[in-house]
Amino acid sequence: MTDIADFLRARYAERRAIAEAASPGPWHANDEHDEVLAVDGITVTEGFALTGHQLRATVDHIAINNPADVLADIDAKLALVDELEAADPEAGYITATFTAQDALRLLAQPFAGHPDHKGEEWAP
Repeated sequence: MTDIADFLRARYAERRAIAEAASPGPWHANDEHDEVLAVDGITVTEGFALTGHQLRATVDHIAINNPADVLADIDAKLALVDELEAADPEAGYITATFTAQDALRLLAQPFAGHPDHKGEEWAP
């Protein structure tokens, strides 16, 4: 293990613990974009900001960083940390079986529900 990989795993473990303790995701903004709602429709938080635009942007930001998306992002990043840590820095490539394209596929996984995601074509 490397110091930087251990550091990243510890930070991701902290984020995972917080996300797992939060209201269940996915979250979404209400129609007025002034509240964030959990998957069960319960209000997670009300937005407060100086302007209406800033309020809507703040609510949207909170909603898109819901526990389900944060956990998927953490899983993708941890998989990448594992692969990169196993790489031979002298070889000039990540590993014989793990390519830069594989790394990009891992990072795309948290966005699997996005309409532009290529699904199985991008599956790791």
